Amino acid sequence: MSFNPEQFIREKVSWLRTEVGSERAIAATSGGVDSTVTAILGHRTVGKALTVVFLDDGLMREGEPEEATSMLRAQGLDVELLDVKVEFFQALKAITDPEEKRRAFRETFYQTLGRTVREHGARRLLQGTIAADIVETRGGVKTQHNVLEQIGIAPSVRYGFTVVEPLKELYKPQVREVAKALGLPRAVYERKPFPGPGLAVRVIGEVSPTRIETVRKASKIVEE
Repeated sequence: MSFNPEQFIREKVSWLRTEVGSERAIAATSGGVDSTVTAILGHRTVGKALTVVFLDDGLMREGEPEEATSMLRAQGLDVELLDVKVEFFQALKAITDPEEKRRAFRETFYQTLGRTVREHGARRLLQGTIAADIVETRGGVKTQHNVLEQIGIAPSVRYGFTVVEPLKELYKPQVREVAKALGLPRAVYERKPFPGPGLAVRVIGEVSPTRIETVRKASKIVEE
């Protein structure tokens, strides 16, 4: 059976109206295709009641926080860029194992978002979890930072919000089709995957601002 992105959009907007209603909500985004599509679907559902949050954790590619937030604002979204570099570098201190880095990143990511959700008087967090994230985490391939309930972590108890995941049954090619159907720029729907914990998992050994900057420059050269 072929995938119909337009039908998916209609069904998910209707589903989000039931899940979120007219309440305030937060959408977590990295500027990647999954989280951007989620934010756009949320915006179509609740409009100005949605705030999109980009965590500048110090682990992104060169210029990425500014470029991503600019792109999202161009789509009419209310975007907040939060500087949380100190918290993430502190959480990753002395950790060398990639899986431990992913778990430390996940905990800091959600603690930070939980605080943001509370500050906005919201109860729901929209995020771009896709099917591959769940399969990889459950299967022990690698920990995806945006998988919680599927591995027994209750976000409402641990972090104080309910997670809403409109894309969790889709794989990346389908998400790209949805992004294109939503009218998002080619740079978004063809965007290459980038690890959730960012450059932290590309650093061999302990993560530090100096090492991240070296990897950031190297990543730019390779991608160009």
